[in-house]
Amino acid sequence: MQQLIEMMVTDFERGKLSRRQLAAALAGMVAVGANAAPSAPDLKVVGVNHVTLRVPDVERSTKFYQDVFGMTMRKASPTVKILGLNPNCFFGIEAANGKGPAVDHFALGIPNFKPKEAGAKLEKLGLKPDVAKDGLKFLDPDGILVQLNAPDYPGYLPGQQQP
Repeated sequence: MQQLIEMMVTDFERGKLSRRQLAAALAGMVAVGANAAPSAPDLKVVGVNHVTLRVPDVERSTKFYQDVFGMTMRKASPTVKILGLNPNCFFGIEAANGKGPAVDHFALGIPNFKPKEAGAKLEKLGLKPDVAKDGLKFLDPDGILVQLNAPDYPGYLPGQQQP
C-alpha cells in the first residue's frame, strides 16, 4: 500500500493527478482499509476441550453427572474425576478443598498448539500466562481462569506422569 501511495503522490507532483483526484484516491484507500475483514487471530480456537468444576463432594457430583447424563469415567483419583463426553472433550470434577462450588476453569483447544509460543503472544497482550509442558492457564479480564491446549488434550490426575 505504501508503494501505491508514493506512486500517487509522485503522479500528483508531476501534474498527472489533481489535488482532488489524489484526495479522493487516498480517502478511498482509507475507507477500504477500515472495512477490511480483521485478520485471523494467532490463537484460533476449534473447540472446547473441557470444563472443570470445583465441588465439595467429588463422589456425589461424579455420580450425579454419570447418572443424569451418562458420562463415562476416563480417569479417577480421590480428588479428581475425568468423565468422557467425546474423544476430544471431557468434564472434570475436582475437590473444592475448602472453597465453594464453582466452575474452576474451562479449556479451549487450538490446533498445532505450542504452549511457549502461545504464552509469548498472550504476554504481548498484557496477560500473565502460567505455561506448562502441554498447556497454559491465564485469567481473562473478568478473573475467569482460561486454559489453552491442543484439541486432543486428555487431562491428567494429580501426580500422574505426563507424556
